[in-house]
Amino acid sequence: MSMSVLNPGQPLATTPGLFPIPVGKARDKLRHKYRALSDAVVRVWDATVNTDTDLYAEGFAVDCEQVMIDASAALVVVRTVDTLFSEVLGEPDGAHYRETLKTEPDGRVVRGLVLPRNGDVHAHSLIEMGSPRLVSGLGRNGFRVFPRWPEYTSLPADVLQTRTAGAVHEFYRDAVGGRLVIETLLDVVRFFDRCDPSLARRTDIGDLEGFPLMPFIEHDYERRHPYWPSWSEMDRGRLARLTSSPPNGVRRHIRRLVPLDNTNLLVGLTGLNSIGSMSFIESTEQVIRDVAGGFPYLAVARSQPVAPVEVHDGVLMVDGAPLETIDMVDSPGDSGDSDAFCERSDEWLAGYWRVIAKDGNRYRQQRRPAQ
Repeated sequence: MSMSVLNPGQPLATTPGLFPIPVGKARDKLRHKYRALSDAVVRVWDATVNTDTDLYAEGFAVDCEQVMIDASAALVVVRTVDTLFSEVLGEPDGAHYRETLKTEPDGRVVRGLVLPRNGDVHAHSLIEMGSPRLVSGLGRNGFRVFPRWPEYTSLPADVLQTRTAGAVHEFYRDAVGGRLVIETLLDVVRFFDRCDPSLARRTDIGDLEGFPLMPFIEHDYERRHPYWPSWSEMDRGRLARLTSSPPNGVRRHIRRLVPLDNTNLLVGLTGLNSIGSMSFIESTEQVIRDVAGGFPYLAVARSQPVAPVEVHDGVLMVDGAPLETIDMVDSPGDSGDSDAFCERSDEWLAGYWRVIAKDGNRYRQQRRPAQ
């Protein structure tokens, strides 16, 4: 996503901001601290490839310590810039600024980050960061981490007990916890830039200096600029595209139904043009859309011939009977190492679905396999 023009929604240095800071010594200090924030974000990004993460016989030893160190330093700058905005603006602009922190999504991130900042300064416990995925090929020991803030319920007790406003706890829970550390910091940079675009260092074309962040090894979309969409925003678009068009393959054979909440997941094999078949798992609602759109699904029952699946009045039907009433050929299995979905347990398949239904890249692998 390297660009020769500014990103959508990105202001120029001369664009009137939400809260322009008047000329004076306070403005000079704010410019200094704001620029320190951008530098701090770059250091956090660089720290993701400067870890002691390593691979041992028993598994990975994931290390996010350097990210934690640099993120803590960034949070101090965030809090300083936030406080300066509030104090320098005076009233009523200061009150308007504080209200905007509560109502703007990026402002809620600014406020939510006060909780780990206060915990780092006032509590004795470390706020440990996890990295649910790794990539190899970079870093001190050859790995790169993707740290996320802990979910609110996983924060240490003494961090939760710091003298921090109740609303900050809410904002951390809703806008920070569980998210990529780097994305929350990019939200903060975007918020302050929108408050007063004239504070930041800018390149010759008017972009924020230091952004986009340097690309490392990328296997999926990564947000590296304050004005790029978040990973979740990009993924929602990817999921929408995947579900609004038919899957790859020539047909799908439904071999099993897996109960999930008040509906069923449909499990089977996608017939491909050149490499045989591949397992699939879909929601009933998605298969209804696929069949209504003309993609062929066939039901493989235990005691009757393979038959086409049709949609009548919003219900999947086979030879005049609801699909959910048919005794399918495959039953729940207990194989823990098979690649075939039909040989997995109901519990495994339900858990797997909950993951891929929120991850467009993983969902794509079973809906759009290479043919």
